[in-house]
Amino acid sequence: MARKYRVLCGVPEEHCIGGALSTDQRLGTAKCHGGHSDAYRCYARYLIRAKGFTWLGGRDYRPPDGGPIRILTKKIRFGSRLTTGKFDRFMPEKREAGNRGVIISC
Repeated sequence: MARKYRVLCGVPEEHCIGGALSTDQRLGTAKCHGGHSDAYRCYARYLIRAKGFTWLGGRDYRPPDGGPIRILTKKIRFGSRLTTGKFDRFMPEKREAGNRGVIISC
């Protein structure tokens, strides 16, 4: 049987379109996504709607002030993965080092 997992997108809770989920004590209740591509879509939506970024195509986003272009990582690698723990609570996967996602480019 495959392990269940969820993915955190790194978007503030009020802007996240993921579902609420019970997690371990460090995270409390968090909004999570079913996969990496869902977390990517949520973050891209947040950049455009809440932050005012302009989508340039592909994974490139220009900030409203004309600063450095943000290039997001590949969809398959985006976000922090959570695995199933005790009592069906989700907890951070040990092999990952946090939320992956944004690369700043000039």
